[in-house]
Amino acid sequence: MVCFGYNLSIYKKLIAPKHRIEQVLLEYVLYGEQVHNHLVIPPTDLELATPQVTISTPLSSSAPVASLAFGGAGQSGLLKALADAFIDDLVSQTECPPFAVSWIKSDTTASFNHLADGSADLSITYNSAAEQIAIAQGIAEKHVYAWRDHFMLVGPRDNPANLTVSPNTTIEALFSQFFIAAIASDNNVRFLSRYDKSATNIKESAIWTSIGQTPWSYPFSFFYHISPEFPYQALATAAKLQEYTLIDRGTWYGVEPWIREQMIVIIEGRDDDKTEILLNPARALVGAFGENKAMAHTFAEWIARQDGGQKVVGEFAVKGVVLYTKAPQEMPALGISKSLLISSTDPSMILYPERKG
Repeated sequence: MVCFGYNLSIYKKLIAPKHRIEQVLLEYVLYGEQVHNHLVIPPTDLELATPQVTISTPLSSSAPVASLAFGGAGQSGLLKALADAFIDDLVSQTECPPFAVSWIKSDTTASFNHLADGSADLSITYNSAAEQIAIAQGIAEKHVYAWRDHFMLVGPRDNPANLTVSPNTTIEALFSQFFIAAIASDNNVRFLSRYDKSATNIKESAIWTSIGQTPWSYPFSFFYHISPEFPYQALATAAKLQEYTLIDRGTWYGVEPWIREQMIVIIEGRDDDKTEILLNPARALVGAFGENKAMAHTFAEWIARQDGGQKVVGEFAVKGVVLYTKAPQEMPALGISKSLLISSTDPSMILYPERKG
């Protein structure tokens, strides 16, 4: 049985002003929602000095907290659903006392850094090559395929670039069409990039380079709008400014309706696509330096179970739309390329920062 020790003082990481937390809890009560005996703080309502938010807590303020680094799946509410189900399962099936889960709001690259400095016990990341490096460097010690998200290219409803909306069109062809239209336009065909080292930014950059373009390089392309924001905010900006952008499916169906009303889907990735270019596979990585490593391992094992995390993923829906798909039941292990087995003692070869302290 794996439980927290109550001598852990993890709450010191949460530095939001007390009155602000109380205000958010009050706002949450006004929403008319309650989940069993847990108070759940809606992450999108919090503006903290640090990106860490306790999203699923028992009523006792002395309960310990597990820290998870997530991106858009935190905003969509999937993390809240997973946290509540995990707490309920573990508490009901063992003698473990109630505990809490804290969300560190981050993107894929930042999530690796949270593992490196020990501020996160577990991270959800979306780039297999970077995951291999993290394991090779000893930053992460276990990985589990958690769920599947997919990328989408969306744009203004009037489609000023006249992109082909057809299931037979490839994402590379669409980016090429966009580039031609943008160059020929009077600055009314624009692309919004989060430009923040997130999984979406990494994927978008890969697509651009696949057609021989790097619009972020000097001299900068006038049609390329850099807007480093979290997924929901970035999509709202694209809607307001009538710009095209690459986004994940979970974000698209999770945002407020007015955003989708301003835009259309040009192409959407699916599980049965011929290629995996629009696949956004989420993996849970257990950090090597977290304060609650045993619990992180338990969570990773639980999220892979069909009667555990996979059930939550398969049933999680926003306004009747299921946002994610379950992880494949049979997947080859995430292999470590020998070329990635670099020494973490060579400063020139460290991708992520060394653990502090």
